[in-house]
This record gives sequence, structure tokens and C-alpha cells, in this order.
Amino acid sequence: MTIPKLALTFEEAAEACGYSVRTLKYQVAAGNLLARYANSKGVIRVEDLAQWLYDLPAEPPDRS
Repeated sequence: MTIPKLALTFEEAAEACGYSVRTLKYQVAAGNLLARYANSKGVIRVEDLAQWLYDLPAEPPDRS
């Protein structure tokens, strides 16, 4: 029986969502994405990653 992961490393989260590790760390620093830490190793809960993706705007920003 395979137990689904509850949390992902930054590398796993980046692979899962298609954004870079750098982008995810920037979003954590900006307070838009929540990371959890055990000692110095950061992980992102699957639910938090999904919520962050759902909260992204549906349209690109207007750059004009």
C-alpha cells in the first residue's frame, strides 16, 4: 500500500506544479505560500500548494 505524501520538498513541489523552486521560495517569502519547517528543511503541504495554485489569477497581469 502506497501512502500519499502529505508534504513536498521545494524541489518536489516545483516539479508537481510546474513553477521553479526559486518562484516557490519567493512566494513563501512574500507570504503568498505557506511552508513548514522541521529544523531547517522546508516543506510545502500538498493542500497549501493546491490552494496557492487555485488562488492564482485566471488572467495574466495587464502590463500596459
